Amino acid sequence: YYVSLSGMRFTDAEDAIPLLTKQKLSEKDFALVSLFVKETGKAGIREEIRNVFLSTALKSKWDGFSILAGGRALIAGKYAGIPENRLASRILSLLPNKGGTSPFEKTDSAFRQAIYFNPSNDRYTIASEFLAQLKSIHSGTKSRSSETWTGVLSSAKVLDGSLDSAGEIIIGDRPKFGFQENIPDPPLIPEVEPDAPMIPDKNGWEILNSSNLMKVVKEWLGTPYYWGGTSKKGVDCSGFTFSSLTDLRVGVPSKILPRVGRDQAKSGSSVAHGQLRAGDLIFFSASPNQSKITHVGLVISDKEFAHASSTRGVVIDKISMKWWVDRYVTSRRVFQKVVP
Repeated sequence: YYVSLSGMRFTDAEDAIPLLTKQKLSEKDFALVSLFVKETGKAGIREEIRNVFLSTALKSKWDGFSILAGGRALIAGKYAGIPENRLASRILSLLPNKGGTSPFEKTDSAFRQAIYFNPSNDRYTIASEFLAQLKSIHSGTKSRSSETWTGVLSSAKVLDGSLDSAGEIIIGDRPKFGFQENIPDPPLIPEVEPDAPMIPDKNGWEILNSSNLMKVVKEWLGTPYYWGGTSKKGVDCSGFTFSSLTDLRVGVPSKILPRVGRDQAKSGSSVAHGQLRAGDLIFFSASPNQSKITHVGLVISDKEFAHASSTRGVVIDKISMKWWVDRYVTSRRVFQKVVP
């Protein structure tokens, strides 16, 4: 209800649906989290960092206001040149988890501390804009009037130009800062080298042993779904394909396989649906925008693929199932050759 009244489209919120359907969120909180997903996506925050940040925040019982504030702190930090992976950990440790019901001053102070706010530095202009608007949203969360709240939420969309600018900023892994040479906080996710196009190397990984692949996949079966996860405690769809293919027994170098599904869809070479074999990646869309990748699986034979389902965890399904055929988008070939 509030998502639609705020002017956001379903596609703005759908990325968060697999995670949010398992949470007990009010309509207001859902709308604010949807805005978090939209804004961080538009600002170019790395998807794997955003996903783990959101999963961690929800696990820690953050309300929608705190999640939105955390997302905007990530964006403001990106403007200031702070590595988002370490900044994400810092934000999670500093911001109050119930910002919507706590005095706004707590969120304001933690926000400034998290991003090393410096009012005399032009790179923090957007941070001031974010804080001013967050204060208005904070007042709206306390209102019992749906008209007041809807107006506040609708006005929260005015920073699209700034978000586009943030999306154009590219920050190196370890940039130099005039105000802070080293960020002491640990990275939210393990540091990896930037993604690179998948090209064969001379180490022989491009020849797949299908028996090894099946051993790896079977060890993952039954693993619960966890948005942003990459371990057997919980994994999402692209986390499963990434972890399986980069397992040492399969051998794809982690430096050349992206972590995120839509980026994995650029790996390797295109292969027709009717020519799938073990080791191929298969992509689907459950979005009204049918070209948008929303799910990825790992082909284990010409008839089956394994994937992390948001409702069933890691399972094996038939490639020919009508549900999947109707939602098929594309498939990619990672390995040059497959041997038994």
